Amino acid sequence: MIQPLRAVHRRAFVTLALVLPAILLIGLGARRSRPGPGAQAADLPATAYVVRESSNLWQKHTIQSKFYSRSDRPQDIGVVLQSAEEFNEPDLLLYWAAIGPEGNSLPKDGRLVGAFTKGKVFPLPLNEKRAGYLVLFSQAHHTVFDAARVETLP
Repeated sequence: MIQPLRAVHRRAFVTLALVLPAILLIGLGARRSRPGPGAQAADLPATAYVVRESSNLWQKHTIQSKFYSRSDRPQDIGVVLQSAEEFNEPDLLLYWAAIGPEGNSLPKDGRLVGAFTKGKVFPLPLNEKRAGYLVLFSQAHHTVFDAARVETLP
């Protein structure tokens, strides 16, 4: 009675010894690659030019912020955010608001710009004042991760 169980046990271990490394390698190959520090998530149009650039807009973190406009559509402004460090905060969303956040809550007039990705071009929904706040909000923790006051854009 023990011999047949030992034979099944041996075959199971041999099978697992072959199958588990194969599953691991397939999983490593299938995962999404993260872009390097110089990689752009979305390319700027050829007609884009820098309107404003700053690395000290944000209150808590050092994030390089470049505001772009296009020569064919000068009223539209886009922003590219480049952070020096990698953020471990889950589900960061970028919002544009006319008034700044109070505590850990989003302003009522906050408009979702998109999911935060380093190097991505975000079109800004500007109001008539062309000024406001950029807010990074953690959807998972329901907290304001960081905020930046943006003065009047051209």
